[in-house]
This record gives sequence, C-alpha cells and structure tokens, in this order.
Amino acid sequence: MSLQTIIGIDKRNPLFTIFKDTEKKEIHIYYGGLLHEVIEDKKDSPELKLMLARLYNAGVNVRKLIENFGYSYPTIKRWGEALKSGNPERLYHALSGQGTRKKLTPEIISFVIHDFEHVYARNKYSYSSEILRDIKKVYKISLSSESLRPLLSNLKISYSKKNGLSEEEKKRTYKSLL
Repeated sequence: MSLQTIIGIDKRNPLFTIFKDTEKKEIHIYYGGLLHEVIEDKKDSPELKLMLARLYNAGVNVRKLIENFGYSYPTIKRWGEALKSGNPERLYHALSGQGTRKKLTPEIISFVIHDFEHVYARNKYSYSSEILRDIKKVYKISLSSESLRPLLSNLKISYSKKNGLSEEEKKRTYKSLL
C-alpha cells in the first residue's frame, strides 16, 4: 500500500488527513490519527461526493478540496448544504448532477417501471405517450418523452427477454433504440 498525502493538517484543518492510495484507487480519510473512512477514488461516486460534503461541513479548506478533487466551489457547497439540510430529496437532487431540480424522481421512476408492463403489453406503439399521460395525472407534472427514453428502452429490452418476443418485434425494439 502506497499512500500519498493529498490534504494534510494545518491551522484551518487541525483534524483531517486525506491520503490517496494510487495502487488500489482508494481515498483514506484519517480523523486525528485514526482511520475514519476508505472510499473508492472514482470521480462520480456518491460516496466521494458525500465525503466532500462532510469535509466541507467540517470546515476543511475548500481550496484544497477543489485542487485535489476537481469539483467547483458552488458544487461542493451545494452538496454540503444539502447534506446539512437533512432533506433526502434535496440531497438526492444535489448529488445527481448539475442544473435545476430533476423532474424524474425515484418515485416517478418506480411508477414508470410498474406502469410499463401493463401499458406496453396492450399498447406497443404509443405506450410512451400513455405513460406520460399517467405521470401527468398522478404527479401533476409534464415530462418530455426524451427524459423517459433511456428508461423505457431498458424496460423494453428486459420485457422482450422476459416474454420471448418474436423476431420481428425484437428487430423493431432494436431499431427504436438507435
């Protein structure tokens, strides 16, 4: 194991030391002299984002976090504030990416997964429009068909595997993914 210090102790950060293990691609966080956490060193990992949010909230020098992890100040601040809020939906949206709040929430995704099998079985041609209408009726929001396309494509593939579609239906499904 070869640990390389990326953030050490200083006046502004008297307790946390952060190391990078370049062989195992891990980040080791020490609190005082004790190992506090080991996470995978992967750019879009939720664990990494949560660790940065906790370090931001603990008062670790943000400039050093930015230099060593490559995220911007507003991004790290948004994660830290979302974590402090205690609101799981706010945290989910903060960690899920840039921009405004996403309309495609975990609840809507679950709804689509449940609704898909019933709708697609009887309506293979305009199932997407029907599901969008159902979402509007239940959740009172409008989504574009583009926001659902990746999810529906995956659902069509798993449906065809599960239900053994004919070759013609498989070809249509494949062509619709392109």
